[in-house]
Amino acid sequence: MKLKRSRMGEFVPVIKNKKTYYGGYQNDLKEVGVSKFYRDRSCVVTAFTNTYLYLFRSFEEFSLDQFNDYQYWFFKILRPKIYGVPTARVLDFKLNKIRSNYHLKLKSHILEDFPLRRKSMDEVAEFILGAIRQDLPVIFFNWMSNSVDLMKHHGVTITEIEKYNEDYKLTISSWGKLYKISLKKFLRQKRTYTGLIYFEKDDI
Repeated sequence: MKLKRSRMGEFVPVIKNKKTYYGGYQNDLKEVGVSKFYRDRSCVVTAFTNTYLYLFRSFEEFSLDQFNDYQYWFFKILRPKIYGVPTARVLDFKLNKIRSNYHLKLKSHILEDFPLRRKSMDEVAEFILGAIRQDLPVIFFNWMSNSVDLMKHHGVTITEIEKYNEDYKLTISSWGKLYKISLKKFLRQKRTYTGLIYFEKDDI
């Protein structure tokens, strides 16, 4: 199951130096004066920018400057701290500012996974599938990851989920590139917090 525009050049295509990227890259905030300290903590800003543009500016390509206009706007609203934007609920709360000020109609759906309240692989997969079936990207948070290094203290955008034997393979956008990870391997490792959130346009 994949987003309708999940392929390279279709999922939020960002054009930089004549190359097409698979969504945005948080380090590009340096072009608008954001320090490395805060760029390193802006992965969720980028993931939400990807999500917003996929939902509201579909079938468009973006130059680096155009993507950064949105990315920097959301950076100023989400205001990452020393720990970034740490959870799905914190992101949802911070978005209330633009929901009210700009009448942004976004209804959120959240799944969170804690050490004492672990979700099964099927529960997590079904949540992701529920979003992708509706052509809605999923923002994926994680605090610690020793086995899947890509997800160590990171936030990314899920664009595809495919059943593979007794596992699910996730396709994600991170740092402007396409990656694939095993959901089973990810969930089996030691973790502290994992969260997922997706948004649908709604009259709220």
